[in-house]
Amino acid sequence: MDIYFYKYKIKVSTIALLIIITSTILRLIVAASVEFGNDEVYYWLYALHPDLSHFDHPSMVGFFIQFFTFNLYFDSEIWIRLAAIIPASFNMFLLYKIGVSLKDELAGLINILLYNISIYGLVISGTFILPDSPLLTFYLLSFFYFLKTLPLNPKDSNKSELGIAFLFAGLAIYSKYQGVFIILGVGLYVLFYNRSWLKEKLLYLFLLVPLIPILLILYWNYSNEFVSFSFHNNRVSLLSFSFNKTSFVREILGQITYNNPLTIFLIVAVLHAYYRNKWKIEKKVFQLFAVFVFPLIFTVIYLSLFRNTLPHWSGISYITLLPLLGWYVADQKKYIKTISYTCLGIFALLFFAKTIVNKGWLLPEDTNEKQALGSNDFTLDMYGWKQGGKKVASFFEKNPSLKDIPIVSNKWFPAAHIDYYIAKPMGKKVYAIGSLQDIHKYYWINKKQTPQSSKVLYITDSKNFKDPKKDELKKYIKQDFLTKIPIIREKKIVKYIFLYLLSNIDNSKKKNIIP
Repeated sequence: MDIYFYKYKIKVSTIALLIIITSTILRLIVAASVEFGNDEVYYWLYALHPDLSHFDHPSMVGFFIQFFTFNLYFDSEIWIRLAAIIPASFNMFLLYKIGVSLKDELAGLINILLYNISIYGLVISGTFILPDSPLLTFYLLSFFYFLKTLPLNPKDSNKSELGIAFLFAGLAIYSKYQGVFIILGVGLYVLFYNRSWLKEKLLYLFLLVPLIPILLILYWNYSNEFVSFSFHNNRVSLLSFSFNKTSFVREILGQITYNNPLTIFLIVAVLHAYYRNKWKIEKKVFQLFAVFVFPLIFTVIYLSLFRNTLPHWSGISYITLLPLLGWYVADQKKYIKTISYTCLGIFALLFFAKTIVNKGWLLPEDTNEKQALGSNDFTLDMYGWKQGGKKVASFFEKNPSLKDIPIVSNKWFPAAHIDYYIAKPMGKKVYAIGSLQDIHKYYWINKKQTPQSSKVLYITDSKNFKDPKKDELKKYIKQDFLTKIPIIREKKIVKYIFLYLLSNIDNSKKKNIIP
């Protein structure tokens, strides 16, 4: 299929490839020029300390990082983020293939454009390394194969493709718990729209495949007193009925922002056209999209009524819906230019956001005191840690007596940043002191590398400052302030890193210091 670009006739497949390559290059540039955020650097720990599962999420994001970095042989932001960037480019190709299978190449091309106007698809899961990166890839792969099999009569379907669909569903679950909504979608579709599958024995056999990662997660939790489930139950309990207006409004606005207002508009247009019989598509295909997409969206919105939620939790549903939107736009021959210009705008916005982080453009002047300097600047999660690492190393060179003393922090953030940017280059270890809810993965890391020193170096920064005289840290009787290190951006001090030497533990409470 060809389309005209000015006077030139170009294959749609060629344009699709060029957009994927352009998007990939753009994301590589951003990945190489911005430091890790809090979550990203924390998931580096999953690769550094692999396990069957982890406190916050299952293990797949760590395995992805290990795979793309050759088990951390190449250990830098761009290499680690390849675990998000390459899968996202593959996702675009997969959406193109789904569009072609549903309608034609133009629908596939529109799917790619729609993916690139999604902040969730392009940035959150497609540039920054999070559990959503493998989740989205496996979710789309699973949906792709279910789309090829479930709408058919079991006798006419390819059973091997059904098995592959369940395999990818299991891998999605092993990426992030939202993957279980794939299995929910299968169950709803079979029960309400294609009961002929209930007589197919292979369906029940293939259902055992996703049980394998589920059993791995359950085994790890059984070995660790089900801490992961307790943690998430406190976050997303379905039985809490105290209305949270702030969370609800934030969730609605966040879903619109993360997935792009234009995409939300197209979803409304598709639903209106379908239910008013103004757009003819196969009913069984629409039903499959509906049961795979809307349950998660509605569940997250429901949870936001009572609990603090995050808008990206439902992002996989919006991305899965894109082929339906692409099909509609290709049929209507409308909105294509609008989507294309929006895509260019998002590309420009991503570059501008990178500049804001590194240059501090448009950010208000911070008037906080030194111990709180930068506390309201979200960009400092991704700026200044490399600079801080070099300056702390220089301080240690001038004070060689400190080199063998382990580093401690009071929470998983900024502990993971300190671990990656300060401790790792110097070959030092980091421990976290605090409750399990505060230190997360470090509870298990502490057990692996219990320090032998009676002295520790407490490092914190003004963005996340915690007074060592409070809570768990006060159990160190002697506390000496060593230095404060300024972090400079565009000739301005934007935050400080503070170093303390802590010693003389109260032995009666020593067991509570490091698990």
